[in-house]
Amino acid sequence: METAHALGYARLIVKKLLRATFGTALVAIGIGACDPQTRRTASLLPPDGSEEIAADETLTDVVRNALADVLRDPDAFSRARRLGTLLPTLGAEQVAAVEQTLEDTTLDMGATELELLLRVWATHQPEDASRWSVEESPPGYRLAAIVSSMTLWATTDPQAAARAALQWTAERPDVGDAVQLGLVRGWFAVDPDAVAQFIRELGIGFPRQRALSIYLRAMIQTQGIDAAARWAESVADDDEPYKLAVYRQVAAALPLFDPAAALRWCDIHCESRFGKNLRSILATRWVQRGDGAGALEWLSSAPDNYDNRLAVRTNFALWGTTDREAALDWMAAQTIGEPDPWLQPAFPIYARLLAEDSPADAIEWAERIEADDEREIVLTEVARAWRQIDEAAADAWLLESPLPEEAREKVRVGQGSR
Repeated sequence: METAHALGYARLIVKKLLRATFGTALVAIGIGACDPQTRRTASLLPPDGSEEIAADETLTDVVRNALADVLRDPDAFSRARRLGTLLPTLGAEQVAAVEQTLEDTTLDMGATELELLLRVWATHQPEDASRWSVEESPPGYRLAAIVSSMTLWATTDPQAAARAALQWTAERPDVGDAVQLGLVRGWFAVDPDAVAQFIRELGIGFPRQRALSIYLRAMIQTQGIDAAARWAESVADDDEPYKLAVYRQVAAALPLFDPAAALRWCDIHCESRFGKNLRSILATRWVQRGDGAGALEWLSSAPDNYDNRLAVRTNFALWGTTDREAALDWMAAQTIGEPDPWLQPAFPIYARLLAEDSPADAIEWAERIEADDEREIVLTEVARAWRQIDEAAADAWLLESPLPEEAREKVRVGQGSR
């Protein structure tokens, strides 16, 4: 029933649009001479001629009133279906009505309705639609509006869209993510090589990292994982910071699509010239998927070097932040007896996590930290936490502790460890 209603409503609007544009006689006898799009639209019309545009009603009025009627429909699915039927029938001459509808503050519309309307505007006037999205769209829906309009602009005039994107990203950090997402998606669809060169020329910094992430996800989704890997490997070695950035974004993207492929990528590249931090990035994705144990166990077999020790520490810390109990239970199981040396980088994190409710145990693990300066820092922090829970027990330990007197005094007066 709803589909029939939507199509019937579209017939009425399309009939009015055709009459306003071509006249009743053309609608009645001249359809065969129209272009294919007009014939497709006109085929929705019933044979009678009962619907007319009022004498004081403009074409813009017809469209605007029709859109307002749809947007007042209380059923969200119905609104989407009716807009999906009506909007594709609108051409460039109806953009003004769409723009006025978007700016009508008496209409309550959601992100879906706003984006569908905006696509009509951006199809015909992509720059105007994009500027409105950045500067005037409702704040709650602004990011979705920007992505939609910028994507369409980038497919038709990527150089102009890129110039605007650079300006907006610099002036409006709050919209930078959405602006780059739309730009890179749209430009990639029409010229992947050109947008890749644009990204490279952004220089070192977060905007280039973000753009590379969008680019690689688009490539994986359209061309596959192997194509993305080959593209990354084809980047010239002479710009080392850029190739490092490319490899790191590959490491961040692959686990989202194919974890096994990500591990194969690491086997090839993690210990290479451009492999710095790749293993940590992959492990982080693993932790974010909810498998901290898998991430740490995978890191346990990594070569012993600074980067991989740091990966153990940072990813155990991340796991402890996202699922403290699971991280503590896993570490307790790993440290029965003499702990494996590869776990050493996680001891400072483990001690801090234990200090929240088991400070005496935390002291024991803090004392195992190899580096003298870090051991003192962590012992001081744990002792302060212990003193808040059980002052007498903490003070008793403090008297016999290996901490220098300066650190002991910091504990007593509650100052920071540094």
